[in-house]
Amino acid sequence: MVGVVSGTLIMGASSMALRSTQTLISEGQGKATLRQNTTNGLRLMRSEVERSMNLLVTRTDAAEGDDPEMDLMSNHADVVRLCKTNAGSQGFQPIFGINMVELEEPVIYGVSLSSNQRGYSILRCGASLNMDGTYQGSKSASSEATSSEETVESPMFISRVLDDIGTIPCRVDDLAEDEGCPAGQPLADVLEQSEFTFTQGKTPARTFQQPAIRVQTDINTKLVKFIDPYTLDDSNTEDPYQISASYLEKTSDVKSSTKQDLHFAAFARADKRVRYGFNNTNGNQGDGYSGGAFFQNITSRNVRFILDGSGSMSACVAWSGEYGNSWRRFYDPNKGWFYSREICSFTRMEALQHEMIDIINNLPDATKMGLAAFSTEGQRNDKTWELSEDNLVELGPPDSETRQSAIDFVLSLSSGNPGSWGGTMPWNSLDQAFEDGVTDTVYFLSDGKPNYDQNSDYWNSSDYETVADYYAGLNASRVTNGNLSVKINSTSVGLDSEWMQLLSSKTSGEYIKVDDM
Repeated sequence: MVGVVSGTLIMGASSMALRSTQTLISEGQGKATLRQNTTNGLRLMRSEVERSMNLLVTRTDAAEGDDPEMDLMSNHADVVRLCKTNAGSQGFQPIFGINMVELEEPVIYGVSLSSNQRGYSILRCGASLNMDGTYQGSKSASSEATSSEETVESPMFISRVLDDIGTIPCRVDDLAEDEGCPAGQPLADVLEQSEFTFTQGKTPARTFQQPAIRVQTDINTKLVKFIDPYTLDDSNTEDPYQISASYLEKTSDVKSSTKQDLHFAAFARADKRVRYGFNNTNGNQGDGYSGGAFFQNITSRNVRFILDGSGSMSACVAWSGEYGNSWRRFYDPNKGWFYSREICSFTRMEALQHEMIDIINNLPDATKMGLAAFSTEGQRNDKTWELSEDNLVELGPPDSETRQSAIDFVLSLSSGNPGSWGGTMPWNSLDQAFEDGVTDTVYFLSDGKPNYDQNSDYWNSSDYETVADYYAGLNASRVTNGNLSVKINSTSVGLDSEWMQLLSSKTSGEYIKVDDM
């Protein structure tokens, strides 16, 4: 009897362990699927936003100075109705439109039910794309058209860009003391009741069963940014289940199985912000990251990112035009530090964070990466990603803890008062890149001059050549010791940087300058 009981216990434990293992595998596969399914959709949306003249939204608080041509419903209600008709029973609630120079009618992005009807999706409604990237029916692609009417009447295609957007749960702890959770409704009814108009530059915060997505724009209607959709838990910072970002969610019939935060930001005409410099090529050979506003053509498998974490990265590049009740500290490149109640939609740091998250999510699995932020020694943003302190680390599959750890490090760079982030001292981080023997490419970004040179003397123009020659000399030593040389690709934000140009030139890297909006 004892043997039978023992055997039963062993079999039961084995069965539970097997189920636990299967659950972990299923969750891992779910995360990988979510990442893979969003990659192409986000790339398409980013590409269209950045190629566009401006966005089209509907504001509830339009100001006197707002351009009436940028109002979505006032100018394009017929297009929105056509999108709703084409979407059919899955629904279509417009969020924003994209005004493309090639098209008579805008491309509209809106929320619908997900493919499995358990959540939501973002649909794209507009002219389809040809293989060469031009639009079917566009002015550039319809050279054989004989009249403008032929272009206007080109078909409006519906396609699913992002699937499995989550639904907001009801959490009793977030409700008033005498308030309970409302009865659930069919998601089709919830979607029909959900508004996506913009007030103070944001779509409404979401409530029970509504889509877990909220969008922010700026005063010039050029920014699309996904933000925290749920505000009832904002004061409960100790809550491990706090909702802090729009998110995707893979669900079964009975429960949520996988959840992933959704980070996205893009500027209309952002591609016009980049000016190329030394050694630039437009090639994109091999698998990698083709490029965003800050970094171009990332194809190396042994790469380090060295990011400016100084307080000047808090400079606002897109103001909302609205004012809040609290004061916030910002840095202005021309005036220095100041406090303002005006709401900033996007800072330099936030723009960098969104691009870095996109890079981390999309680099190939075999890529070995290092991450470091530099500022004044001992200040908040003078730090290295823990996993890459000793050497580069392989990113691994899309659902790896390594990728998430790298994303968490990047997101940490905007925490705290910008005054505590520190100044501009990149030397330790640059030196580290030459010490590991594996790194062959560095992407180095800064928005200001160093406070001091490598000898702790005040920085001046005589240091430009000295610094470039120093790192060129380190490369010569690496080659002598049988290691590959390190290319330093420099990105200067908001100013021309002669010393960064020389640094890239003498290490066979590329230099670009990115202007603020």
